[in-house]
Amino acid sequence: MKTWKPNLEETKKRYINWWNQKGIVLNMWEHFQEGVKPHASVAAPQPPIDLNQKWFDPQWRADYLDWYIAHSCLKADMLPVANTQLGPGSLAAILGGVFEGGEDTIWIHPNPNFTDEITFNPEHPNWILHKELLKACKAKANGHYYVGMPDLMEGLDVLAALKGTDSVLLDTVMQPEVLEQQMQQINNIYFKVFDELYDIIKENDEMAFCYFSAWAPGKMTKLQSDISTMISEDDFRRFVQPFIREQCQKIDYTLYHLDGVGAMHHLPALLEIKELNAIQWTPGVGEPQGGSPKWYDLYKKILAAGKSVMACWVTLDELRPLLDNIGGDGVHLEMDFHNESEVEQAMRIIEEYTSKNDQQETADGDLANESKLETEAIKIETCHKEESEELAPLYDAIVAGKMEDAIAVTKKAIQEGVAPQEIINNYMIKAMGEVGQRFQDGKAFVPQLLMAGRAMKGALELLKPMLQGSASTTIGKVVIGTVKGDLHDIGKNLVASMLEGCGFEVINIGIDVPADKFVEAVKEHQADILCMSALLTTTMTYMKEVIDALEASGLRHQVKIMVGGAPVNKNFAMQIGADGYSDNANSAVAVAKELLGKTK
Repeated sequence: MKTWKPNLEETKKRYINWWNQKGIVLNMWEHFQEGVKPHASVAAPQPPIDLNQKWFDPQWRADYLDWYIAHSCLKADMLPVANTQLGPGSLAAILGGVFEGGEDTIWIHPNPNFTDEITFNPEHPNWILHKELLKACKAKANGHYYVGMPDLMEGLDVLAALKGTDSVLLDTVMQPEVLEQQMQQINNIYFKVFDELYDIIKENDEMAFCYFSAWAPGKMTKLQSDISTMISEDDFRRFVQPFIREQCQKIDYTLYHLDGVGAMHHLPALLEIKELNAIQWTPGVGEPQGGSPKWYDLYKKILAAGKSVMACWVTLDELRPLLDNIGGDGVHLEMDFHNESEVEQAMRIIEEYTSKNDQQETADGDLANESKLETEAIKIETCHKEESEELAPLYDAIVAGKMEDAIAVTKKAIQEGVAPQEIINNYMIKAMGEVGQRFQDGKAFVPQLLMAGRAMKGALELLKPMLQGSASTTIGKVVIGTVKGDLHDIGKNLVASMLEGCGFEVINIGIDVPADKFVEAVKEHQADILCMSALLTTTMTYMKEVIDALEASGLRHQVKIMVGGAPVNKNFAMQIGADGYSDNANSAVAVAKELLGKTK
């Protein structure tokens, strides 16, 4: 290679040591350009004419990335690598998912023609786009930098992108054997896709990966299962671990992306995979980032298990304390650099830490703040209430997520003349409250919550014709949606299910909802509460625009406003003028009742 990085050979040696649990890699995700002397005279391309060209025009992206790397800092172990990603989880697009370019990222929508049989079409335009993009970038690079492997992802995350998160979580309960078959189908296709793309981007046998800008002397990949925050440890070992293990056995160098405190209970299962080389930790929104003392014990546990670690968004002032506590062997630092002066300061600090073989003698204690979630099957408790024994199975059926049983009991109750209000208030609402509490206590997971909501809705459909015109049967009307620019819906749907199951009439207006549609829905349905959700820091600010639109329409005083989502907190809710905030589906019900003065 005629690389633009003068110390590339030294960086390679440090990476090889790191893959073998030795030494330190000093890197950063992506790059900065401010104050950097260009490595070559490369002109910036004309601005893209639209988002399609920005993301899906191979030649424009090749020209842009050529300019970008030529003007980026490549000191320390920062890699010259072109970021060719086509969205998180672009294997889903190759398998039929639908691309949509956004301002800052690429969305992949579910395949409208999805069937349970997952097949690979070598003529699919999204697959052709991947190869054309990598070939264009490889030609433009001319040996000056690596062309990164796109963030393909795998397993449950890919399947969720193809058919929807809710459907995948329900499959863990309703058709687990089919789900296992689909995981194997996705793995088989993954290896085919990976190998063909590797043949395009490799430099001799070496390669770089877009995500976290990492390098290896052979095939390497970043593995993940972000959806696993919503499933139990048993389900992780059944639907995730075997397929991650197969990837680790077939690919030489592997890094697992452990995302968020909700995924920490799966760390033991990951450490059981002896072929897995390293684990990267992403704390998640609202948590201190990778250099915080809060995560020292986590890193020590990973290192003690013989894996290397990658700590991300470490600041300069956190660097020395971090290394003092976890040692200087097997540590990959993704720093939060802003200029070359900071890079040089970090390099001087790193020089103080030499590899020590005895650095692995760290305590193997329990993780601080690790969730002690129970993994045994949930016992379906009999409803010891004063209500009739004939209807007790309805409570049990909803808690167990058995829709057919819930419908059968409800039909029988209707035939026997039981009032719909009694069925809803004494059985459905109490059952959903029980499931919500188990979810909050860590004794149930998202699949169980979804199954209970599905069972409740199936029974409720039988009662709706009997409830029309009876305002006393609902606590209040709720309009709920995910704000404009945000396509995430799993959290919103959970809140909607819990609210409906606990006696509210819910109008779910979907995702990517603009302010005028929120206003229109509030006015049309005469809503008592408006619930807004966002999963991105870039979209949560839109909640204020919706509130302003309600003010301008004269409807603000008629409706209570609740907000939620991963990046949202109570202070933000107060700042934008919301009336309530909740960080989970179960507490959302309590907040909604409190806003309407119906806490009992």
